[in-house]
Amino acid sequence: MISPTTNFDHSLSLERKGKFLTLKVNRSKGMNMNTKLVTSKTLELPPSCMHFIPSQSQYFIVGTYDLAIGDPGSASSESRRSGSLIVFRYADKELTLVVDFPVPYAVLDLQFRNDKPECFAVASSAGDVHLYSFQCTIRACVTLEHTIRVAPSSDILVLSLKWLWNANMMAITLSNGDVAIVDTENLKIRHTMPRAHSLEAWVAAWSPLREKLVAYSGGDDSVLCRHDCSNRQDSSIPKNHADFLQDTKLHGAGVTAILPLCVDHNESEYLVTGSYDEYVRVLQITPGLKRAKLLLEQRMDGGVWQLRLLNYSQPPITGTGKACHWVLASCMHAGCRVLKIFEPAHRDEDWSLEVAGKFEAHESMNYASDAQPDPQARDVKDLTFISTSFYDKKLCVWKLEDT
Repeated sequence: MISPTTNFDHSLSLERKGKFLTLKVNRSKGMNMNTKLVTSKTLELPPSCMHFIPSQSQYFIVGTYDLAIGDPGSASSESRRSGSLIVFRYADKELTLVVDFPVPYAVLDLQFRNDKPECFAVASSAGDVHLYSFQCTIRACVTLEHTIRVAPSSDILVLSLKWLWNANMMAITLSNGDVAIVDTENLKIRHTMPRAHSLEAWVAAWSPLREKLVAYSGGDDSVLCRHDCSNRQDSSIPKNHADFLQDTKLHGAGVTAILPLCVDHNESEYLVTGSYDEYVRVLQITPGLKRAKLLLEQRMDGGVWQLRLLNYSQPPITGTGKACHWVLASCMHAGCRVLKIFEPAHRDEDWSLEVAGKFEAHESMNYASDAQPDPQARDVKDLTFISTSFYDKKLCVWKLEDT
């Protein structure tokens, strides 16, 4: 009998031969780089999310989540969530705490705006989206600009958010399963997809095809939804609105991460997904079809909470002629993975995935990781990575190096 914790050094892809669909085993080339810890720091509160500031790449912001359990025998028996926004500076191999900004809610997610990189949005545990700005003139400063109520009540958490490309709009997901499109210019909800998921809606993303107003969401119900809002004028969209709805056969547990890929093959949409079931998957979605095509899946040995595309100046083309997407994966109790996802060079070839490196110094759940933007980087080894772990409140700075 195979143990559920067995580590398989391969990925799986589906291949059609005539009218038969077969499962093909793609052997992984394994790790080709080591990870080296540069420095670490223990925070005051558990870190839940983090992001480098695009306009000031020496700075990054960590969001924290603290839950104070109430005493059933006292007057204050209710649990209370709070958190903070912590600004750090990392330069010349020195990690410096710049600003510790406490907030009266737990921070679930934070995302910077694409066309205004000094602006960022925060998902709160109290049902609001907060719009902030970051300025660094004489000193670093975080300023609250606006607050948008997006949940029906304050006990519903905003779990994730994602800005639309170059627009005053974002997709958000809620703990009651709702998905909504928020107009951040007029500070109101534009569309709501009530109960798009029967359990928590963990994550949202936008279609990689920018000419379409299409959002994706993943939930604890193991469902991946595609929401086409291109021609929607009404503020509330029925539950059966999704023109693509994947059942639980594709993901074996909650869908926790969605990363769109820009692929030039055709008009299909390509996504990388992460799940509590510990797998990274590459999916092809063809508009008009009700099911996604599974192109690849590989186990990460930990729940895949976050997927982030790594960008640097080197063109993403390997010596084999295959386009390569470098991805940073936050894999909960398994730590971080740096992935190389290869597109097929020819129509008769399969997608493939390599784990280029693993960072496993964390002693609890790794929910958030990022790479410092570096316009001079010509290789992934030139990048500096920062990752966090929740229960031990640890923040680590590390790099990749050759074996």
